[in-house]
Amino acid sequence: MLAALTVAVTAACAARTGDQERQDDQRTDVAAYDSRFADILPPRPGELDLTGVDPCADLLTEPQLRELRYDLGYARPPLPDHSDIHGGDDCTFSSTGGAGGVDRNFGTLVGISTTEGALTWVTDPHRAPDTRPDVVTVEKYSAIVLPHPKLPDDCLVVVDTAEGQYLEVAVSPAVGEDDSADPYCQEAARVAGMAIQTISAARRADPPGNHPHDSGFADTLPPRPGQYKPATKTLSERHTPTAEHCATGTVDAGRSE
Repeated sequence: MLAALTVAVTAACAARTGDQERQDDQRTDVAAYDSRFADILPPRPGELDLTGVDPCADLLTEPQLRELRYDLGYARPPLPDHSDIHGGDDCTFSSTGGAGGVDRNFGTLVGISTTEGALTWVTDPHRAPDTRPDVVTVEKYSAIVLPHPKLPDDCLVVVDTAEGQYLEVAVSPAVGEDDSADPYCQEAARVAGMAIQTISAARRADPPGNHPHDSGFADTLPPRPGQYKPATKTLSERHTPTAEHCATGTVDAGRSE
């Protein structure tokens, strides 16, 4: 048990490195506005409201996690946390070959922001890239692709889901280093697409009126009986790495077995 948790924490720290580096470049008194790339996003196909979404429980199904080979996800509970940049919940998944699975060596951080929009990543002077970033389509939604300016093997994809909201997926090696962001940008876009599929299906399954902002899917399917109830995990089933764990490489398993 201790060995499995130690591997999980190592992967979580790797996935969080890029987020922390970005946070270190922030200031809390941001007032300026960088308009160079303010026109980068086309209109949305609809508003996909992410309010109340749990990134650990609601975005990736078990079949999707198995397809991604994210053993920190299907074999062991993923690691919940929150972003120090926008304050929303996030969650770490990884593929490290646990439970006898394939080791794809990806650490993936999936997060939800409901306090700022996707454009903030290109209009905040302390986050805006030097050059115009690529924009890709993820399940009909536009997503900004942001390779890390300092880490060559880290990539963030920010999906513009609704006014003042976005889905973010950051991917980096779970262990070691790489010299190209390309595979990590591709993985981030792939995971983002799966997450959009999952939450879109869940929103369609809700009775009309539960999500008034989700107008993009209002007439897609007829009403269904019942209400979507996302799976939840208790705190005792989760293990969140602290800054001390990441610094020392240790983990308190919280149990003796």
